[in-house]
Amino acid sequence: MQISHQKRGEFLLVKAKGRLDASWADHFSNTLLDHIRNGHHHLVIDGSDLSFLSSAGIRSLVNIHKALLAVQGEFHIIHATSFVDNTLRSTGFGIWLAEKPPAGMPDMTAEVRPAEGKPEKIFTINAGAKMTLSIPADWKPWQKVVPGNTVTLRLDTTTFALGIGTSGENIDEAFLRFGEFMAVCGNVVYQPPTEGEYPDFLLLQKDYVPELLCIQAIQCTGFMSHLLRFSPGDKKQFYGMGEIVAMAMETTGSETVAFLVVGEVDGLVGSALIRSPGLLTEDQEVTYPETREWLSFCGERLYARQQALVFGIAQIGNDGVPGHLLTRISSYPGMAIHAHASVFPYQPLKNGRIDLATTVQHVVNGPPPLALLHLVDDDRPAVGLGESAFTRGACWCAPINNVCP
Repeated sequence: MQISHQKRGEFLLVKAKGRLDASWADHFSNTLLDHIRNGHHHLVIDGSDLSFLSSAGIRSLVNIHKALLAVQGEFHIIHATSFVDNTLRSTGFGIWLAEKPPAGMPDMTAEVRPAEGKPEKIFTINAGAKMTLSIPADWKPWQKVVPGNTVTLRLDTTTFALGIGTSGENIDEAFLRFGEFMAVCGNVVYQPPTEGEYPDFLLLQKDYVPELLCIQAIQCTGFMSHLLRFSPGDKKQFYGMGEIVAMAMETTGSETVAFLVVGEVDGLVGSALIRSPGLLTEDQEVTYPETREWLSFCGERLYARQQALVFGIAQIGNDGVPGHLLTRISSYPGMAIHAHASVFPYQPLKNGRIDLATTVQHVVNGPPPLALLHLVDDDRPAVGLGESAFTRGACWCAPINNVCP
């Protein structure tokens, strides 16, 4: 089978030549699912050279149909041969057939790509919206943890937070289980401080609101002001974390921002606690190589082609967020961030303007998380991994109005 494609406005015209049978069904399905993954949600299949369609081929079309339904997309088959036309109508799938191309599909058009360092689209959600940032718990590495320095956070739908904490009411057990977390729209992902252990999660359900006992917490309340959509261009294959933050700062007109990214991963660079800070018996100065007893650093860029849910704060300069809570981004002098990424199996996102809460619920209610990382910028000369990067996705952002103790 030969498969070719051509971008025509918002549509992707796919021309298939040959037999869509058991030998080619997987190849056909995977090719079109890749197009859907790349953001093409309106497909038109030219069946004029499709000579045969078997049950295996119909199954591949069903898989494509289901994938498009998940992102409110669609596909049509035009110019079908009489054999394909009769097969689809007799098996109950004649709804996919169309007599002519859909209205609005031009004869030919060049694909429009985003400019370098610019979002593909910017949507204003609420131009006046701002975030208020507070730091209710401020553990500094490597202090001994005492009960008086912990705080219980109620993480409702208006709260965005990240830090170090644990669930449960048993204080003795909590001291053994302090690990990194992030909370978005009432949903919490928590990474236990044990190497190789999968993240746990607490999801908002009816009257249940997750709570965590925290030793370190950065909390933002309020609403996002803008949504940025980004995708690869002809000469641009990915967006670095610093680049996305820079776009958020430019869009909001603020040098201190909160941001939430849902995107397909090009590669993540980060660390995770593998021992609870609650095990510290005294204040210490932990340096390399002793840090390896407490932290796991990735040795390579991780989780390519998976999906990440990232929440973070960023600022330029030294005013506002205390410096020990931030990590410098070497590619953007003066910029520093604190961001946690929850990794999930990939699910396609709808194009255009999408709702933050609905998108988050779609991600967290799908397959369980694979990992949670504290993102870092590995700028070591020659051997450094660089910063985390994303192929395509969405970034909600808002200026931070003030920083409270």
